[in-house]
This record gives sequence, structure tokens and C-alpha cells, in this order.
Amino acid sequence: MREKTMRLYVWTNYCPDYTGGLAFAIAENLEQAMMLVEKERGCKVYDWGTLRKFSLKASRAFCVSGGG
Repeated sequence: MREKTMRLYVWTNYCPDYTGGLAFAIAENLEQAMMLVEKERGCKVYDWGTLRKFSLKASRAFCVSGGG
């Protein structure tokens, strides 16, 4: 049996108000990732911001600095 390829989807500047937010999902594809985020949020997302995606075949790190 072949393993499913999972990816880490990270959105920066997600649903910004005074400052941008951060959202992430681990999923097989972008559509599934977006569905998982909207399910967690409890409603439709009005601004996804900037997307980065990473394969989970190796260790990864990602960070976003805040500011005012």
C-alpha cells in the first residue's frame, strides 16, 4: 500500500485586522487544507493571505515575525 503524500499549508497575513493572522493545515491537497481551516474557523475565510506549502518528507520549520 502506498503512503499518502501530506503537505503542510501555511497562510501568513491570514484574515488581517489590526495585524495579520496565521493559519496552517496538514492535508493531502490545497482544497482539503482550506476546508479544514474553514471548519476550524466555523465560517468562510474572507482573506486567505499568502500561502506557502511544504512537503512533509523532511523536518521543516517556519516562522512569522509580528509587528505593529
